[in-house]
Amino acid sequence: MSASSKRRFLSPVRIAPARLALAVAPLLALAACDFLARQQPPAAEEAAIEESAIPPVAGAIRPESDKDLVLVQQPVRVVPGEILVGAPLQDALAQTASVMGFAAATVTRLRADGEGALGAIDPSQLGELVQTAEESAGERAVERARQVLDRLGVQGEIQVGRGGVVSIDLTPERAAPLSLDLLAQETAAVDQGQTQAEADLRGMEWEGGRCPRGTTSEQLQQSVELATLCAIARLQATRAFEYVEPNYIVEVGFDILRPRPQSPSSHPSQSPAQAPPAPPSGGATNPAPAGPAPETQATGALPDDPLIAYQWHYRPRGTAAGQSPGGAGFEAFWTQARQVGSRQIRVAVIDTGLDMAHPDIMGSPNVGRGVDMIADPERAGDADGVDDNANDDGDRCGRRVTDSFHGTHVAGTVGAVTANDRRGVAGGAWNVTVLPIRALGRCGGEVSDIVNGIRWAAGLGPAITETDAEIVNQTPADIINLSLAIGAPCPASMQAAIDAAVARGAVVVVAAGNNANPTRLFAPANCNNVVVVAAGDARGGLAFYSNFGPEVDVMAPGGDMYADSDNNGGPDGVLSTMRIAQECVDVLTREGRSECFYGYQQGTSMAAPHVSAALALLAAQTGARGRALETLFFSRAVWRYPSRYALCEIDCVRNPNATPIPGQSGRCMRDCGQGLLDLGLAAASSSPTPR
Repeated sequence: MSASSKRRFLSPVRIAPARLALAVAPLLALAACDFLARQQPPAAEEAAIEESAIPPVAGAIRPESDKDLVLVQQPVRVVPGEILVGAPLQDALAQTASVMGFAAATVTRLRADGEGALGAIDPSQLGELVQTAEESAGERAVERARQVLDRLGVQGEIQVGRGGVVSIDLTPERAAPLSLDLLAQETAAVDQGQTQAEADLRGMEWEGGRCPRGTTSEQLQQSVELATLCAIARLQATRAFEYVEPNYIVEVGFDILRPRPQSPSSHPSQSPAQAPPAPPSGGATNPAPAGPAPETQATGALPDDPLIAYQWHYRPRGTAAGQSPGGAGFEAFWTQARQVGSRQIRVAVIDTGLDMAHPDIMGSPNVGRGVDMIADPERAGDADGVDDNANDDGDRCGRRVTDSFHGTHVAGTVGAVTANDRRGVAGGAWNVTVLPIRALGRCGGEVSDIVNGIRWAAGLGPAITETDAEIVNQTPADIINLSLAIGAPCPASMQAAIDAAVARGAVVVVAAGNNANPTRLFAPANCNNVVVVAAGDARGGLAFYSNFGPEVDVMAPGGDMYADSDNNGGPDGVLSTMRIAQECVDVLTREGRSECFYGYQQGTSMAAPHVSAALALLAAQTGARGRALETLFFSRAVWRYPSRYALCEIDCVRNPNATPIPGQSGRCMRDCGQGLLDLGLAAASSSPTPR
């Protein structure tokens, strides 16, 4: 671990202006999403689209033989030697409240409300109460943690952050910081082609276990893995902390797919009209237009973005012309309800960041202020730590030399693009404010950064740069999208961050996972207070890769790159914004291109932002927020399955993890939630002015 990485958690035991909480949980970016496609627009719509206006789209239908590669579950990895400990805040809050004259019951309600103001408490007093309690709890936790490490004979750096999170780093300092150049220059082959530096960023596999009896301090000093395991076990045994967890690593899943051979065919350069503008300079996210940009008005017609013809996932649900069995009904909502959203509604996308130079995103009035929460410069790939630049600077790793632009794809579906501008694709919400939060970088991301992102999105605490500058989110998110998952139980630290965000009025939308396994095995889908989204295909059924189970709340379009249900020669993936310089084919001419800005991906990662966009539209239509918005969503925008087995059953031989259906030989059940996302059901609802 580099010296610069040591600064990634929080300011050294300087608690008052401390860095925001690191409490966290494992997650694994769901990118069983692949690039794809040569799709022709439907014949009935072809004449209405100018050929010169249709940009090239990346991809191809993937062969059935590759399906098993999508379902490979990545090992759970952690940052070697890094442990997250929750200070006992409940006792500290009660004691501090007593000194300040508040009742203990008020404090319990205060924590349940996510540190929100309770009306009877003056905001300045509330802030003082929380800060004083966190300082007190943090100091006691540091002292107790130091005692445990001393008894083990292990040296470690202990720091405290906002929210009472204590970070412990047992990793010895390197002789010299790891430079970005070393990532490319090291030649030691590790993990099928990765360099040693990349393996360091990936972390170590984590299976937990018990600390062996008789372990000596010499053995602990020689093995970071053993020191981490034994320190966690000893810290947990004290029962002095709210939780004790390793700092997990999130990885995007593109490199689990077999590399595709590249075609030797020519790739003419992108035409001037298709070339992207220059990236914005400095640390700002998206350059603000001169004065407030007017919101796009609903016209009762479909958007004029030329690639809307390829976005089957927005079509009305059905089998008639212009419909799709797996469609989510956005088109019906746009045209019949004449609601396309409001920029007063904010959706945070915690992911790989956002491609600010994308031609359909740069200058978009739908992109608000974001933040880069990646504290480790090597993982960030941008030579610095936490800052206000949420640009996607890459997540490539090992043999995967291209970047996924996973966050750009997700944000495009929510509505980061400028809709109805005769360019590219449309987003689910034409008017919305997307807050891009970068938490995944080179070889993945750390859960400490991701949970810091959750807290920042909800306005629970500022981001703290290496110079101790504060980046405050003054426009907290109404909806938080987490297209992430990892095969582990929901940690208490992650649950605490989600609970606090929900108590502040946010709806947290998460992906179910892409391993065709029970959702209960994957966080954050197995956490409480989240809307869990499974992936459906264009045929209206549960996608082959989607996780399932009673934890799932709703199914939304996630796509299937291995199918072409409408026989048009293109894949049934979800089409959105991205950037790719390979397998890039013009949709009309079939000519190779040097760069594409739109592509198909599949996954519950793609399903979740459809639900986030639908929530944003309903919030604009009704003015509802928080729990009321979530309840409204399920009552108005979900098509209930006619029977328990509708759309979600499968041949048992195709999914051994599913549950056999009594009385139906060879048929199995995969629970896929209460129903299918269908905004068309809400199209006839009234449209009050959003508040």
